[in-house]
Amino acid sequence: MSIALKGPLVIVTDEDLVRVSHENPGYRFEREEDGTIIVSPTRTKGGAKSGEAFGQIRDYKKHAGGNAFDSSTGFAIGPGVRVLSPDAAWVSQARIDAVAAAGAADGFWPISPDLVIEVKSATDRFEQTVRKIERFIKRGTTYAVAIDPETRAVVERGTKPSDFQPDFDAIIDA
Repeated sequence: MSIALKGPLVIVTDEDLVRVSHENPGYRFEREEDGTIIVSPTRTKGGAKSGEAFGQIRDYKKHAGGNAFDSSTGFAIGPGVRVLSPDAAWVSQARIDAVAAAGAADGFWPISPDLVIEVKSATDRFEQTVRKIERFIKRGTTYAVAIDPETRAVVERGTKPSDFQPDFDAIIDA
């Protein structure tokens, strides 16, 4: 797939990453440890599926506390300059408080979310989606899910919170 990016594509700092993202609406930019930029547009059906995943996590946060984050949120899951954006994520209030106490509440939070849901897009291979959730787990995520809407496959890693009851069929069918 080719895209025409607006503005100079010089992405050195977090601010550069934000600038390029704002200049190119409709695309999601992620940055790997080696500085490689990953561009992944969200198609309409994919947006509905990630929207359903976010809605389920948002509903979970109503009783669990913390906060829910949508697919436009980047997390600096380090080391290096890696910034990844899960389709939907949740961070506990205790970890939010720790980020604030460390003075890191601005910019991309230097944490891996507690809970992550990734929905394979039409332009990805499912193996890539599974590898992405495994990166989150390796960096401290407690529970991560990869979903392939085409095959209805669901891969879970880590330990699911006992009070989080995701409806994978609703995400797949959105």
